[in-house]
This record gives sequence, C-alpha cells and structure tokens, in this order.
Amino acid sequence: MNYRASIWEMIKYMTIENIIENFNTTPFLFIGSGITRRYLNLPDWEGLLEHFAKEISDDDFAYSAYRNKAEKYDCPVGVLPKVAELIQNDYDNKWFADSSIRTVDTKILEEIHKGLSPFKAEVSAFIKRYCKINAKYGEEINELVYISEKNIAGVITTNYDTFLEDNFQGFAKFVGQSQLIFSAIQGIAEIYKIHGSVEYPDSIIINERDYLNFEKKSAYLAAKLMTIFMEYPIMFLGYSINDSNILTIIKSIVNCLSESQLKVLEERFVFVEYKPEIIGAEVSKYTIMVGDKPLTMRRILLEDFMLIYKSLENKKAKLPVRILRRFKQELYNYTISNIPTANLRVASIEDSRVDDEELVLAIGKVSDFGLRGLSGIDSNEWFRNIVIDDLDFTADELLEHAFLKVLKQNSGRLPVNKYLANATKRYPACEQLAQKQDFNHIISNTIKKNRKCLGNYSSVKQIWAQEKVSVEKATRLISHLEEKQIDIAELERVLLELFEENVNILQSSDSGVRTNIRRLIMIYDYLKWGNRK
Repeated sequence: MNYRASIWEMIKYMTIENIIENFNTTPFLFIGSGITRRYLNLPDWEGLLEHFAKEISDDDFAYSAYRNKAEKYDCPVGVLPKVAELIQNDYDNKWFADSSIRTVDTKILEEIHKGLSPFKAEVSAFIKRYCKINAKYGEEINELVYISEKNIAGVITTNYDTFLEDNFQGFAKFVGQSQLIFSAIQGIAEIYKIHGSVEYPDSIIINERDYLNFEKKSAYLAAKLMTIFMEYPIMFLGYSINDSNILTIIKSIVNCLSESQLKVLEERFVFVEYKPEIIGAEVSKYTIMVGDKPLTMRRILLEDFMLIYKSLENKKAKLPVRILRRFKQELYNYTISNIPTANLRVASIEDSRVDDEELVLAIGKVSDFGLRGLSGIDSNEWFRNIVIDDLDFTADELLEHAFLKVLKQNSGRLPVNKYLANATKRYPACEQLAQKQDFNHIISNTIKKNRKCLGNYSSVKQIWAQEKVSVEKATRLISHLEEKQIDIAELERVLLELFEENVNILQSSDSGVRTNIRRLIMIYDYLKWGNRK
C-alpha cells in the first residue's frame, strides 16, 4: 500500500468533519439563491422573472414567450440576462403607463424621476415585501447565526436580499463591484454583495447589460478577492455546481493563477449542494473545466445543512470575527497614517472614559495620555461627516479637539457651520471663521467670472441629470451656480449619491474632483446651517 497517497485518493473515505478539520482557518462562505429560497421562501432568478412577466401580461405563457424570444438572440452572458432585459423593457413601459402596478414608496419614486429603472425598483420592493423567515428551518438559521460569530470569516454573495446582514451581527457590508473595488477591505467579518442589494435598486445585476458591465470589471474584482481565495477555504452554498454566475467569477480568478497557485485553490474549494431525501452526506471530488484549465474541488451532497453548520463549530477563531475585523481595520488605518484614529485610542486600561466596547491598544508602558482618537481625524473625514454624519464624536468634541489641526491642513478654509449649529458651547475662533466664510468667500473670483460656462443650466438637479457621467464636470458646473439658484435638498442628494457610490471619494479621486466636492460641501454647509445666523 502506498502510504503517500494523495488527499484525492483518500477523499472517498472523508467526512464533512475531516474536510473542515483540515481547514487552515475559518472559511469564507460563497452564498447563492438556494439559501434565499430555503430560508426566506423567495423564488430563484427564473421564478422572479416569471412573476414580472405575469405582471406585464396575465397569461400563463407570458414568461415562456419571453424565454422563447430570448433564445433566438445571441446571448453572450446566457439566456436569463437576455430574458430579464426583454422583460425590463416592457415592464418599464407599462409601469409608466399604468399606475395600478406601482408599489414603491415616495423615496424610490424620486429615484425613478432621476432615472432609476421601475423594473429594478419593483424587483427590490418585491423581495423586501415577501422576505419571510421559513419557520421550517428555524433551527438551521439559529445555528448559522451562532457560528457566524467565531466560525465564519466572511461572506461573498450574489443574493440581493438582506438576510445575511440582518443576521450576521457586526459584519461590515460592501454593495456592488465599485464599493468593493474602491474600499480597503480587511478580509474578515465582511459581506460582499457583488450583484447588488435591494437597499440600492440601481446596484442590482439582473439584465444583459448589467452582466456585460460586470464581466468587463471582473478582473478588478478578481484582484480584490484574490487574497481571500488564496488565504481562506471557500465553501459554496446555495448554488448549482455549474451555475454560470459562479463559473464567471471563478474563471476571472483562475486566469490570474499559476499552476502551483491553482493547486492551493483546489484544496480550499468545497462545493455544498442540496440533494433531497439523502441520508447524511456524500463527499466526493469533482472536476470542472474553467476555460482550458481543470479545477478539482471537494463536493458535498446533503439535504440537512445543519450537518455543515455543526461541523463548522469545531473550526473557531480565538475572538469574535467582528472584533478581529475592527482591530485589523484600526491597525491598518494607524499603520498607513501613523495617527490614532477615531476608534483606535491610546489610554490606560483602567481609564474610566474608555467604554467596554472600545478598542484599547497598549504597546510598551502606558502612561496616562488620555483619549487620542480625536487627534486622528483628518480633513477628508471632517468634510465627509458634514454630509453623511459617520463620525462617532459630538460637535463639541470635534470643535474643541480636532478643529485647529484640521484647519491647518486646509489653509484656513473649513466647513464649521453644521458643528456650530449642534454644539452646546461657544467657540469664538470657529464662529469667527464661519462669519468670514459666506457664499462669496467660498466661490473664487475665477468662478464668478466664468459663469457663462453654465449655458442654459440654472439648477443643481438639471446639471446633475445631464452631466453626472463626468463627476468632475458636473461638480465644477454646480459650483458656478449663483446662490439663489442652488436648492439645498438637490445639492444634498448629489453629495449623498457621491458618497454612496464611493465613501472614500475624497481620498481616491483626482485632485480636480476632490477640490470640486470639497467646495460643494462648503457651499452645502453654509446654505444649510450658516444662513441660520
């Protein structure tokens, strides 16, 4: 007998417990629509399209007609995206003509006015409306939630619903390729919703154009996920092993790997497939062709997912993964900036000002330096907080401890009206700055002289609707509007949209875009809070 037999020669004797025991760390889960169907009673992709086809035409063959039509086209990313495209075109037309099929709320109606597809809006509303926990799998769901604390490193999903973020407490969420690509991911206690989310209907990947754009950017996504695929075991749940969504993503990653790296990947891939009426589980190896490269993985067939979840209890991180992520994120921020951050504070462990939930880092002998988080705030965070209010500090704390440092970083120009409006004390230096920074002070003389560049534009909404394809041009033109032409609510919507698309836009954009957005935040701060004086 050859005692050096490979793991693949031995795999037929393996159990789920053996596979998980051999993991080098807690796994990432790659979760598909099968989990949504199982736990939320929602339809799969085809079932979703069938529902909306019936909304267009109350005919038992409505969906079949769309499918039949789609199959006559060249479908570069598969038949279903083409079916979705055909249904979306007809549904959008009917939605605008027939108010009886509209179910979305006022906020989403405003988004449709700005160009959101009614089809995507109603798909999101449908999923939200019919999301209901399936009591039959209550124990399974409870076990999944339980192991998410220490036994699951993170999640990648193509699902649109919010089941994961609703139940995996403390996990950070990234929606869509853009947010994932332009964010500093930590690779732990994070959920990557790569096909969008019902919270942002326009982010949903569903039609042919969406999928073509997704494939165009897949190399960037693969580069971002490469470390995760090479460092963590990946368990696929809720997919068919031949699912085109999975094969596209795997292909983009496999194409970047050498032969030796591919071998490492093979040992980390576990595909879990639902098989009804099976007793226990069947474990085998399975090979798929990814382009011209064979990829071998372990395949587990089962009906009861509790078998997987219970086995994962034995592969545990030392600390809750949400704490590990927080530490990793704060240490990362401190490393690249050499400045304490809002959450990473230097303090004596006995300092009564440090809450139990806060992260305290002590290296060497700790003197009573006090809390240092506020000194770590930079100007980008100061400006961003004016719009999205994401700093965990009061207005008084910011004005008292961070103002002078951030002011120096910005050559004496800084939005302060929001903070003054919310402060409980008086800050004469800040008030003096606010009085000086009226609208004419914020807008340069060059801008005042060049207002003819606006042409026929006379409002923020008008400019954004026509020019948003170029953020630099749109934000530059908006700053050329006269004070009376700027509607605060319209400007606020533009700024919120910019940060929703890329929360780090003030760091990652070209200098021209950064300058324009900062100017608009100054204008917004003055118009919304400064005029109160």
